[in-house]
Amino acid sequence: MKSSARLALVSGLTLASMSFSQVVAHAATIPQPQYPSYSKNVTITWWTWTANPNNVIKAFNQVYPNIHVVPQDIGSGSKEYTKLATVLKSGSGAPDVAQIEYQMLPKFISSGGLQDISKYVNFTQSYFPSWTWNQVSQNGKVYAVPEDIGQMALFYRTDVFKKYGITVPTTWQQFADDANKLHTANPNMYFSYLPINDPGEITGLLWQGGAKLFQQTGPNSWNITINSPQAKKVMNFWGSLIKKGDVQAVSDYTPAWETALAKGEYAATPGASWSPAYVISPYVKPGTNNWNASDIPQWQQNGTFVDGDWGGATNAVTTQSKHPQAAALFAAFINTASSTVSLSGTPYTAGGRGLYPADKYASQLPQLNSAQSDLAGQNPQSVYSKGAASVNTSFQWSPWTDYVYNQMTVEFANAASGKETWDQALDNIQKNTVAFAKTEGYQVVDGSAASSSASSATGQAASSSSHVGEIVAIVVIVLIVGGALVIWRRRRTS
Repeated sequence: MKSSARLALVSGLTLASMSFSQVVAHAATIPQPQYPSYSKNVTITWWTWTANPNNVIKAFNQVYPNIHVVPQDIGSGSKEYTKLATVLKSGSGAPDVAQIEYQMLPKFISSGGLQDISKYVNFTQSYFPSWTWNQVSQNGKVYAVPEDIGQMALFYRTDVFKKYGITVPTTWQQFADDANKLHTANPNMYFSYLPINDPGEITGLLWQGGAKLFQQTGPNSWNITINSPQAKKVMNFWGSLIKKGDVQAVSDYTPAWETALAKGEYAATPGASWSPAYVISPYVKPGTNNWNASDIPQWQQNGTFVDGDWGGATNAVTTQSKHPQAAALFAAFINTASSTVSLSGTPYTAGGRGLYPADKYASQLPQLNSAQSDLAGQNPQSVYSKGAASVNTSFQWSPWTDYVYNQMTVEFANAASGKETWDQALDNIQKNTVAFAKTEGYQVVDGSAASSSASSATGQAASSSSHVGEIVAIVVIVLIVGGALVIWRRRRTS
């Protein structure tokens, strides 16, 4: 899930004191690989922000008792990434295994801070959806093991939908129609909100909308197309709803946003599989907690179902690790073994990690495949499984996610306040990101410029064709007129 959201929530809760043996007793058996043996006695460190790491380590030590794992929680999000970048650059102080979100992996891969662990973890590849394995791989090398995912869904209040006769939207056009219907009937309510300070969620929506912001074309070269037609389609859709007042532009995880959720001002929201536990439940009150999950709306009525991802993390092995095989085995085991995947799917208040595991067999776990109190007793597994299997596999992250996210936060705030159009916001992000990537030493193709050049070339070709057509037409007219004069003269002479 989103690391900052997890940190904010965990820091404000007291975890339940369920013993490790109780948690393991409820673990279900799911398919898992045959793990290689490892006989050396070693100690490795693990940077993680997730809850109850010691329970995970205990499960791991039942199979690998000779690998001593020391967990270290140094914070999440920018706090961890800043420290990790610092120690990697200094040459010492990095952990053996680091928990890193998908969007930040390219940055640390590009800087040379992560090891290629292909030979240690390739035996687990078939246990993950292909798109998650693509996220941890570059140029045929594997730098991390997928941990959890945030496939997107639509969360909605069943009581509000029933009261106003709203059906769950299956397309974004229906979403817009429902938004207008609700806000017209009750101007004090918004159908949903767009968190303009949360580039992670917005990027998930862009991902689901078919936008490909970055495509790596070589070890040091990238194609950047942040302002693609697909991206502009998505952002103008939300911008139109905001302008009409049917959807509210907000900053999430702020007092104002928390108050609005508690008061029941929102009828629905796109979110990730971890949203019920980290976005909805902590803030809703009795009377506003009747939420359910449904498929994310689609851009095409009868097209192939497509989803995007918001959040999720991996476990990577740093180049400073003196025991890369042991570290890689730990990363592989905790994300594929039945005992540890079960812990991932167990709520952190019950001794687990509170994640939606990336392991594709996790959907068979009773911890995930059951009614959830966060969703008014609904079992959302069919929604989440469909979403996980439908995430666009071609989406890539760049080495400049932190810079791009900062740009998005500034520009989307300007667009939401009317200072610029949404097209202009995306154009500015594109221009600034291209310039930044070049200053960082990357070979960059400006995707929007290429598109413009292609359009220009097409226009010039069309213009040239038009001029040729005009000349041909004039010649034909001259010939016709000339022929007519000849015939007229001959008849007159006769």
